[in-house]
Amino acid sequence: MSSSTSSTYFRDLYEIGIDRSLSLEEKIERAITIGRDRLDVPYGVLSYTGGGDYEIIDSTFTDGDYVAGSVHDLDTTWCRHVVGDQQVLAISDAAHSAYSDDVARNATNLQCYIGGPILVDGESYGTLCYSGEEPRSSEFTEDEKQFVRLLSQWIGYELEREKHYEILDRQNERLNEFAGVLTHDLRNPLTAARGYTELVSELVSDPEKGYLETVLDSLDRMETLISETLSLAREGGDVGEREPVDLHAVARTAWDTVNPSGAHLELDADRDLLADKSRLRQLFENLFRNVGEHCGDDVTVRVRGTDDGFVVADDGPGLPQSVADSFFDSDAEPDHIGLGLLIIERVVSGHGWDARVEVDDGTRFVFSGVGRVTETISDEHRY
Repeated sequence: MSSSTSSTYFRDLYEIGIDRSLSLEEKIERAITIGRDRLDVPYGVLSYTGGGDYEIIDSTFTDGDYVAGSVHDLDTTWCRHVVGDQQVLAISDAAHSAYSDDVARNATNLQCYIGGPILVDGESYGTLCYSGEEPRSSEFTEDEKQFVRLLSQWIGYELEREKHYEILDRQNERLNEFAGVLTHDLRNPLTAARGYTELVSELVSDPEKGYLETVLDSLDRMETLISETLSLAREGGDVGEREPVDLHAVARTAWDTVNPSGAHLELDADRDLLADKSRLRQLFENLFRNVGEHCGDDVTVRVRGTDDGFVVADDGPGLPQSVADSFFDSDAEPDHIGLGLLIIERVVSGHGWDARVEVDDGTRFVFSGVGRVTETISDEHRY
């Protein structure tokens, strides 16, 4: 493809792609029109053939058989060759070509044709083709064939991206439904179980009272698991608007909320950072909850700001090495590290931070790549 022609074609595709005001349908319509005009033929058609028929998705035909929405027998079209061979087919004058006796010549009355295959997720979707009822005065050039190939690939990419967005939307809808089930169908009987257990515990003495306290602890743990699952389902790794956050203040608020039994909090080297305050607090709450559940009594937790982030360390027995090795590993199984730690991972990745776990006379969670608020502000206002 010559450099001038190539740059023109690529510019056309680029201008369509960057125009975010256009819907997918509008982008495809514009691509088909541009192709028709560049190739100087009357018609442009986008077809879907995945169901076995020749279904016209979009078309520059304003009347007749091949308008958008019409369905035809694929075996009588020129496009059947493109679908079968998955190659660009170019015929400038059907009567004087190797396809002079082809059934498509009489069935469609199209005497010139050029079309390319469209793939979505590696599977044949359909074709993008351009045609006319009169023979073309000149042969289709290699530049023009490459242009059709590029347009077909670009439309396939756009259709594939739209498909993935639709799948993601459906997944998010199912997650929201799942969150609703957890809220209603699990929390309601859990509340009833807690109420009756507390009532009975007031009427009995040890050892039965101790057994019921164990039941209440289990119910508390179930409530925590439900809350964590809800958070993961509804928020995932999404991070909202970032704002200047005081490290010590958010850590203290999270500590007071969790209030891990037998643990002490020490705050060193305060600093400000840009973060989603709610999600950062969630990170700290899960870290502190993990201390309360697994570190035993008389443990000290230290939160310390660093030049590019912060550290949360405890002098407890240390996170199991297998869990530490799996933490912040995208290939790790969620049930191996637990929901609380999984939520921490999502908060970190949502902010675009880095993190690691060090196990040596306790556990240290090291968060980096955070940057300082003052640095960010000075960068934005530097002249």
